[in-house]
Amino acid sequence: MISSQGFWSYVHNDDHVEGGRIIRLARDVVGQYRMLTGEDIRLFLDTDDLEWGDQWRKVIDSNLSSVAFFIPVMTPRYFMSPECRRELSFFLRQTSDLGLKELLLPLHYVNVPALYNENTEDELIKLLGTFQWEDWRELRFSDVTSEEYRRGVAKLAEKLVEANKRAEVIAVSVPEQIDEVHIDSEDSSPGFIDTLADSEEKLTKLPETLKTLTQDMLQIGQIMSKATDDVQRGDAQGKGFAARLIVARQTATRLSEPIERIYSLSNVYASQLHSIDSGFHIIIEQAPIEIKDNPEVKQKYCTFFDTIRQMAEASNTAIDSTQRMLNAAEPLERASRDLRPVFRRLKQGLVVLLESSKVTSEWLDLIDATGLVCKDSTNQTKGADS
Repeated sequence: MISSQGFWSYVHNDDHVEGGRIIRLARDVVGQYRMLTGEDIRLFLDTDDLEWGDQWRKVIDSNLSSVAFFIPVMTPRYFMSPECRRELSFFLRQTSDLGLKELLLPLHYVNVPALYNENTEDELIKLLGTFQWEDWRELRFSDVTSEEYRRGVAKLAEKLVEANKRAEVIAVSVPEQIDEVHIDSEDSSPGFIDTLADSEEKLTKLPETLKTLTQDMLQIGQIMSKATDDVQRGDAQGKGFAARLIVARQTATRLSEPIERIYSLSNVYASQLHSIDSGFHIIIEQAPIEIKDNPEVKQKYCTFFDTIRQMAEASNTAIDSTQRMLNAAEPLERASRDLRPVFRRLKQGLVVLLESSKVTSEWLDLIDATGLVCKDSTNQTKGADS
């Protein structure tokens, strides 16, 4: 029987560039962990396991006590990967709820300058700044048979063993704490409808963030349209590449402010979503039971679910608009180094939005799974009968 499970989060392309060294490191660490503890441990690597993705999240969610570690292999591309960010955010939320943050040990594999920037607006990077990470930026160049590499692997495995010992002490006290809270607050805790109303209130803040994002995207579209007209006008007048360079520099200056706002708001939006994600999962999954016990609350759930659908649609529209702009701007970006930094920033914001869209997609899947029938304004039904 498997006593523990380890999770190794990395970017496939990084491992490919490294000639498979990132996966090799994962397996070496697990081997050392087994040697130090005498325990079997299953390593989740998406290259090995069909269960990767939703399945591994279910494992963590349902049996966190069996998790020995979660190691994100930090590189610049890691924070540009929506799926990697999603994996990391999920694990952080789950372990933070139970005070088991020791189980996450970031591995600094390739230099990520933002990790040392106290003013970074990337909420995920900012949060990782509160953790101690292992520095492998130089060790990654060591031969896998060298003493330096082997000592580095052993040190990492030892840290994981110690982290699990600390986590076990914390985990033992959690059930007692939960029982105490339940006993003390049983009579005064809010009812389910109160919780639903509170969630609806929190949900109303998200559309305002999306609205501002959309306005900035429209502004960027207008700036890009003007840039295209200016380039075409300059070409028609035979002004050549010098005129294009001027347009590119002017456009970069005009784009800088709205793109910075988009990057900042993308992180705000992601933070807002993650702060309510766990609660929303519980509310949605509980809906069929609550409606069965009290059919009168069905309309409240229908209204709540409809708001989620509208918000998810607005989010996807914003992402699609940003992606179209990036595609349209690609020729200009290639032609001018002035535009590269601002569009790189826009891409970073888009990655955060894509990560966030996974959260709302999960909500929609859970809503569909309830089988609840809600009639919209056109008297069409959604889902199956309850």
